Amino acid sequence: MNTGNEAFLNTTFSFNSQLKIELWEYDSTSADDYMGAYTFTASGSGSGKVKFANPEEGNDYDLNYEYLATKIKTVRLHSAKCVAMSSSVDGNLVNQAAGLANSVSGAAGSVLSNVPNPQAQLVGQALNAGAKVLEKIPGLVEAIGKSGNYPDQLYLTFTNQPGVDKRFWPQPGKYYEILPGQIVRFDQLRFPLTQPLDISLWEYDYSSGDDHLGTFAIETDLSEGTYVETVTSSSEGSIYLVAYTVTLEEW
Repeated sequence: MNTGNEAFLNTTFSFNSQLKIELWEYDSTSADDYMGAYTFTASGSGSGKVKFANPEEGNDYDLNYEYLATKIKTVRLHSAKCVAMSSSVDGNLVNQAAGLANSVSGAAGSVLSNVPNPQAQLVGQALNAGAKVLEKIPGLVEAIGKSGNYPDQLYLTFTNQPGVDKRFWPQPGKYYEILPGQIVRFDQLRFPLTQPLDISLWEYDYSSGDDHLGTFAIETDLSEGTYVETVTSSSEGSIYLVAYTVTLEEW
């Protein structure tokens, strides 16, 4: 991190007495540098900001925190379906797909039928129902078929800046190779919805900058249920569908 940078940690801990957080700076040539600590108590409440400062190191960091209720609104990323991998279709087809986002959500919703916590098979059917809406776009299926058999090397971040080092999925691998028509599941990916989540899809590139495949936002005012987002990039020629659930869960 450089001066002025921010990192979205989105990390939650459960504790009964105290929780001590330490800040360290990694050093490849000598011992790591200690930059301060703060201890939270289980009797605390609300939200705020604590400072990490060590005069010997000259660091000055702020950490924002919030005490969470026993049950909080929680997002579980469920799965994603690749409809068109990057560079497989032109921007006009991608823009048409983006314009059908509401129809895609409607088709997926009719399959889910308001099931609050659907099983994987049902979510897969919902993604396929949404994909069928998009496949009716004239020329889309043909363009995908002509694009070749080169998978996207997909990874996800909470930032609009590229880099596999910033990914939260996949772990431990750098990326997940996916072709049109395939579905990948995000097992055990859950996050507290105490602030909006902006999730970006990226395609790793060995020789040049990684390609941004689109971003979608999960807002805090969403009601419980299962949602399907249409994520597109006209510049990269990609179309994805992403399914996630919003529920109240214990932390």
